Amino acid sequence: MINLFSKKQKNLGFSLIEILVALAIIGTLLAVVVASINDAKAKARDSQRKIDLKQIQLALEKYANYNGTYKVDGAGEQGFGDGYIGQENVAPYTALSVMRALKNAGFLNQSVQDDALQSPTGYMLYLCGVDKYALSATLEKPSPADIANIQTTCNGTGPNGTYTLHGKNYAISN
Repeated sequence: MINLFSKKQKNLGFSLIEILVALAIIGTLLAVVVASINDAKAKARDSQRKIDLKQIQLALEKYANYNGTYKVDGAGEQGFGDGYIGQENVAPYTALSVMRALKNAGFLNQSVQDDALQSPTGYMLYLCGVDKYALSATLEKPSPADIANIQTTCNGTGPNGTYTLHGKNYAISN
């Protein structure tokens, strides 16, 4: 017969210390995984922003080849053809958005959407005279090369010397 209360029987449970150590290890691993996933998601959103700007740039180049100007007439801020390119029906964006005007004219397909996570609001088209422009966005994880490139664009004159005039941290231009 087995005596369940014998002092010689080995303890089959876990001590409180062992459980706490296991929970601490699991918590640390979970924190690392969540941070990695969030970083990967931010980089994916940044990649999509770069792709969107490239599509808008191609549409703008087609528009300029057809119309002789980068100014999207009747669209954008006060109808001057530039500004936050997805804004419309909110002062001072009382005209069509630049994206809608490019789409309506057949230069931009519908897959490009203004980025709701951007701060300040949306993608930006900045006209620099008649033959230059800069398209800009706010990346969550800009690389040093992305930030360095801003100063090569025509609106790379932010107050801190790093960002565009409108607070963006990534820009492409012609």
